[in-house]
Amino acid sequence: MFAPANPQTACGMWSLTYIFALVAVLGMVALGLVASRKMGEKTIFKTILIITIVAWLSEFGKMLFVGVTYGVDRIEWVPLYFCSLFMYSGILASITKVQWLKTTGLSFLSMGGIIGALAFFVYPSACIPNYPIYHYMCLRTMLYHGSMIYVGLLVLIKGCYKPKAKDFLNYFVALFVVGILAYVINTLTGSDLMYISKPLAFKISQMAYNFCPQAYPFVLLILQIVVPFWVSFAIYQLMQLIIKKTKKKEDNIYVYN
Repeated sequence: MFAPANPQTACGMWSLTYIFALVAVLGMVALGLVASRKMGEKTIFKTILIITIVAWLSEFGKMLFVGVTYGVDRIEWVPLYFCSLFMYSGILASITKVQWLKTTGLSFLSMGGIIGALAFFVYPSACIPNYPIYHYMCLRTMLYHGSMIYVGLLVLIKGCYKPKAKDFLNYFVALFVVGILAYVINTLTGSDLMYISKPLAFKISQMAYNFCPQAYPFVLLILQIVVPFWVSFAIYQLMQLIIKKTKKKEDNIYVYN
C-alpha cells in the first residue's frame, strides 16, 4: 500500500481495474448526494469543511509518503495544481465571512472543481500508471477527485450557490494569481505546478510548446481558467432552462386537469 512506484504492478490508465474503481467512486458520489438530500445549508457547509480538512490531511499524508520513499527534495510543499485549489476553495466557502471570498470559493467548487475532477478521471496520469489501485496514492486521488464532484454538485443541487456570469471576474483574478505564483515557483525550481511549464502528453500541446515556449505557460493558464468556468456555466444554465420548462409543462397539465 506504500510501496514505491512500479509500472509493472500499476493499475494502468483505463484498465479494467481502473474502470471498476471509477464506477465505485461515482457510485459513492451518487449515494452521497442521495443521503444529503435533506441537508440544511448550515450542515452542508459543515460537510464541506470536514471534507476539506480530510483532503488536507490526505495531502500531508502524500507529502510524508513522497518524503520517506523518494526523499525530502521530491516533496511539493505548496500544492498548486488546478485540482489542488479544491482544498483552498473549501476553506473559503465554509469558513470565511467575507462574501466575495466565499463566492470565489463556491465558484471554483462548482464551476471549476467538477470539470477538473472529470478531466482527471478521463486522463488519470498522476498515480494510476505508477501504482496499484490499492496503493495509498491511488486510493487518495480517486476519493479526492470523487469528493470534488460530490461537493460541487451538492452546492449546485441544494442551491447554496447560484452561478452568475459576473462571478467570473473573482474566479479569474484568483486563479490567475495562483497561476502566476505557480509559474514563478516553476521557473525557480524546475517544477511543473498547474501543469503550465512543460508540454502535456498530447501532440497539440507539444506543438504549441515548441512553437512558442515563452507564451505557452500563459496560454495554458488562461485556458485552464476560462474553459472550465464557461463550460460549467453553460451546462448549468441549460439544466436550469430544462428544469424550468419541465416545471412549466407540469403546471400546465395540473391546471388543465
